[in-house]
Amino acid sequence: MTVAGVLMAATVIAYLAWRDAPLPSALEGQMLAWRFQTRGAIPPPPQVAVIAIDDASITAYKRWPLPRSVLADAVSRLTEAGANAIGLDLLLLDEEAATAPAHPGMGQPNTGDQDLAEALAKAPVVLPLAFTFEPGGEMDEDMVRLVRRAALSVVHHGSVKTQMAGATGTLAPIAPLREQVNLGHVNVLADQDGVLRQIHLALPVGGRYIPAFPLELTRLFHALPKEKMALLLDRGLLLNGRLVPTDAQLRLPLLYYGPPKTIPTYSLVDLVNDRIPRQRLAGRAVLIGATAVGAGDTFVTPFSLSLPGVEALATVTANLISGQILQHGTTVLLWDITLIVGFGLAAFAIGHLPSPFAAAGGFVVLSLLLFIVAQLAFQYSLVWLNLSFALLSILLNTSFVALSRIVQERRGRRDMERQKSNLSRYHSPMIADLLAHGMPETAGRRQLAAIMFIDLADFTARCETMAPEVAADFLRAFHGRVERVVLAHGGMLDQFLGDGAMVIFGIRGAAPQDPVTALACGRRLLDDISDWSRQLETQGQPPLVVRVGIHYGPVVISRLGGSSQMHFSAAGDTVNVAARLESIGRSPTSTISISSALAAAVQAQGRHDLLQGFTELPPQPIRGRSEKLSVWTLQHANAA
Repeated sequence: MTVAGVLMAATVIAYLAWRDAPLPSALEGQMLAWRFQTRGAIPPPPQVAVIAIDDASITAYKRWPLPRSVLADAVSRLTEAGANAIGLDLLLLDEEAATAPAHPGMGQPNTGDQDLAEALAKAPVVLPLAFTFEPGGEMDEDMVRLVRRAALSVVHHGSVKTQMAGATGTLAPIAPLREQVNLGHVNVLADQDGVLRQIHLALPVGGRYIPAFPLELTRLFHALPKEKMALLLDRGLLLNGRLVPTDAQLRLPLLYYGPPKTIPTYSLVDLVNDRIPRQRLAGRAVLIGATAVGAGDTFVTPFSLSLPGVEALATVTANLISGQILQHGTTVLLWDITLIVGFGLAAFAIGHLPSPFAAAGGFVVLSLLLFIVAQLAFQYSLVWLNLSFALLSILLNTSFVALSRIVQERRGRRDMERQKSNLSRYHSPMIADLLAHGMPETAGRRQLAAIMFIDLADFTARCETMAPEVAADFLRAFHGRVERVVLAHGGMLDQFLGDGAMVIFGIRGAAPQDPVTALACGRRLLDDISDWSRQLETQGQPPLVVRVGIHYGPVVISRLGGSSQMHFSAAGDTVNVAARLESIGRSPTSTISISSALAAAVQAQGRHDLLQGFTELPPQPIRGRSEKLSVWTLQHANAA
């Protein structure tokens, strides 16, 4: 758990330090888009509408920008319809050319600017400001005065300062239009991946803070004096007694309702031609802006690749008016950290499940659960939880546990191979493998097996003339030949008995082929010893005589020995009979003696060839047994 704590602490520190970095922000933004798409479109608040300068409007008036007299008419009609607030999302930077007077001989030529200025003076209107951030830029006195008039009047700096560079230049409507209206900034910036997710509720300009266009429109909608709106730099914005939380850069996440035109949208030409029922505009905040192709800015959103800018501003306005604020950043900091720690610990625990497949399945289920929790929090509580760092916590813990498991398994395999290697020096490789991996299911159970005893005849007389070192070398050579032949036939060398050996066929479980492999092993062993004997005879040594006894029958495979020293072997009458069979063949040549039970089992497998050369003897007395036993013997000619 100490390691899990370190991993969690590292993830939390990374979250606090880099959650706003480009790569984590882009990843988190994409996962937010998935949440929007999973939720789907929802009905927007009814208090907001859009008057679109669409293709039909531009076609009707045969020009772009539209005549300002048309804009004046639109504003007047909205005022007459009872709109609570009007937002004209158009940067009116230049004067419109003058036209002839409406009636000959009456005064100076009229301009659309005059018409629009008069309409604006009678309406609760917000016009846009745009700011530039060029190094070394400086605003003139008129712009400084304009900024002072547009700025928020109540700002509490608190303990945290904003992390934004102040604007240095201003793009503002011409003087006749801006004098008697409210102003809000329209600096809307998409994230680095091109998706619009947040908007600055206020921008620092000349030591003051300019409200966003939707924020000022919301203030007018609620008919609030500026003093009822306070900017809290360390928390967000206090709007009519309600806190609107923002991040350290005063950004508010956009809560999208759906694709374009999800917010009620009407054509400006229909408004001017009185084709929109007034009840659809009365009591609403109405934004006028361009939606025609090529006439205005567009943004990528979770629902669209080209949402008109006026609809993006309308979305923020609807969020603010309805109070449907997507909680994110510092406001859900503790929830994000809880998610990172909680799911990280769960991943650490799941990673320790005994089965790797269960651990992998648990990882998938945990990740799905994280997405479900984040989706539910988003959809029903309007909380934007940070998924990217919670997933990172799951991934780090799962990867660490998986890596630890791999290292432990490799270390365990190395230890097991080392134990097998050590055991194989003193035990049969098959026994070493069994001991290293645990005893088989047959341990302590009755089963059929073929038992072979091997004895090198007259070894005592041969050793009489040998030095002890020579005798030991001779035995090692003999044991080596026995070992090679036995292992080649799948037998288990139970133990070497001085100048002999005991071999078990069927140690892992009884098989019909056990008698066949045992007899084939015995015959091959005699051939091998015969070859070696001829080599020794050329050196002047006496020939070798080997006696082999094989019996097939029931045994018990079990641990034998005392409490402090034991070995893995077979026990039962079959073992005793095999040992006695080896002593039956008292012949000057090598001999194999087998029981009739083994011969019958070999015949049952169709291997009559292995019995060629054998002679079936009359029932023979077996030392220590009351009953005689049918025996088959094979005399092997040692001489060339």
